[in-house]
Amino acid sequence: MIVSFALVFLAAVSSPVSSGGFAAFVTAGGESVCVVDGGGETVSAVDAEIGERLSYPALSELRLVYVSSTRGLVEEDIISGESAVLSAERTGAPWFSSDGDLWYTFDGFLYKNGVSTGVEVPAFYVSVENGVAVFTDRSDRLHIVSLISGEGRVIQGLRYFSPVVLAGGDVVVSSLTGEIVFVPAGGEPVVVASGEQPCWSYRSGGVFFCVSSDDGHDLTAADLWFVKPGEEPVQVTFTEDILETKPACSGDLVWFLDAVADSPNCMRTDVSAL
Repeated sequence: MIVSFALVFLAAVSSPVSSGGFAAFVTAGGESVCVVDGGGETVSAVDAEIGERLSYPALSELRLVYVSSTRGLVEEDIISGESAVLSAERTGAPWFSSDGDLWYTFDGFLYKNGVSTGVEVPAFYVSVENGVAVFTDRSDRLHIVSLISGEGRVIQGLRYFSPVVLAGGDVVVSSLTGEIVFVPAGGEPVVVASGEQPCWSYRSGGVFFCVSSDDGHDLTAADLWFVKPGEEPVQVTFTEDILETKPACSGDLVWFLDAVADSPNCMRTDVSAL
């Protein structure tokens, strides 16, 4: 396994999102949204204005979209720095599907590229891919909905949050009790590991996630693990001073954040040998 690190010293606290060779994340307190490249260099930094808070970045190629507490849903070109307000209303978190379409919710409905689909999605966070939308409701149940047929199903039993639908219709989702759950398209949910902050790697064919350890009182470490459905989890990183990691997958790179260190940083590890 090839494991190499690059550090970007920023007060990063949000889970990163990645696209191609870039990763984006919000820094402490929503003060800015930063985009870094595969070499760890900052290519774009959007600073909040006085009284403004930035959150929920989404990234697709050179397009960065985020939520502003004062301006609404905003898009920024990470090269030119030009920005535009996509919606002045209070929308849900933005999401880019792999084909570059922008999805978000507003007033209980799902929007695609600024136009309502007419599909009811009563959730703040939604993930969409290849005509399938996934979200959780107020009772923490998982909804999987076909945007083509309108048919859907509800999965319960655990309290789910932050689901992500994959290209083939499979779903990766966390539970509030610390399980990483894989739901094959049309199949039943399977707990594949215990941990948090899962992200699916198409290149590796499995899930990267964080596992924390403690001494009974305080967190002592948090490391990156990997699991393929049906196999045993394997540990990828071995650290002593990282107390919280939040991974995001992009090709052979997995980005993750040391979110609570005295000098927080964004790191990346090459997992091409997995």
